[in-house]
Amino acid sequence: MDGGPIDRIERERQFHDARFAGGEDDRSAQMKYYTAIKSCFDRYAKRRKQLAKGAVVLEYGCAHGYNAIALAGVAKRVEGIDISKQAVDAGNDEIRRLGITNVNLSVQNAEAMDFADGSFDFVFGSGILHHLDYDKAMSELRRVLKPGGVVLFTEPLGHNPAIEYYRKKTPEARTPDEHPLLVPDFHKFDNTFEKTDVRLYGLTSLGSVLFRKTPLEKPVRAVGEAVDAVLLRIPGLKWWAWYALMEGKRIQRSA
Repeated sequence: MDGGPIDRIERERQFHDARFAGGEDDRSAQMKYYTAIKSCFDRYAKRRKQLAKGAVVLEYGCAHGYNAIALAGVAKRVEGIDISKQAVDAGNDEIRRLGITNVNLSVQNAEAMDFADGSFDFVFGSGILHHLDYDKAMSELRRVLKPGGVVLFTEPLGHNPAIEYYRKKTPEARTPDEHPLLVPDFHKFDNTFEKTDVRLYGLTSLGSVLFRKTPLEKPVRAVGEAVDAVLLRIPGLKWWAWYALMEGKRIQRSA
């Protein structure tokens, strides 16, 4: 990576400000692939709602805050942070328009947040950790999480040669500093939280993208998911998955 941490953070800020302002970042070409891992995001949405019930919640990398807003009627209070002022301002405008009083978005550095220790029952985010200094992110997440609290993230992996080749051919769709997660990152996740559950998605099911918007899409995806359920249990091969759903719980330690 070029430059120091300030350069990296500023590059991320500029990239996402341009993206959320409708600038040159256009990820529409990549969005079609996410249909192949629909089950990952379906479970993410279900768990997000379950864990937010009655909780003080943080959306880590909130963008416009649509997910935070959606939890307003479920959670006790929701905070959202993002590096992009463009996104946060738009989200807060929408919150005011809707008359929501228990959701607030703020511009913050995810690696050094303003919140007090033990502020949240539940922290969630999607596609955010791989943009950050991972060690700092793990430390901050544990710091702001209450004992007994839970984190939930969806993140891309960086081991599959075919996926890595595609990434190299589409640099305009990503920031120069992002780093899809590798095996050591999952070990750090396990070491940060006392109880973890990591589920992997997207190997042969990616083939269903070829049948997108046809009657064959769902059955092909279902077959791919059934095959993946076997292949993604194989040590080594499982890390060729595209995405992970990561859940971690901070356990109250005995005095």
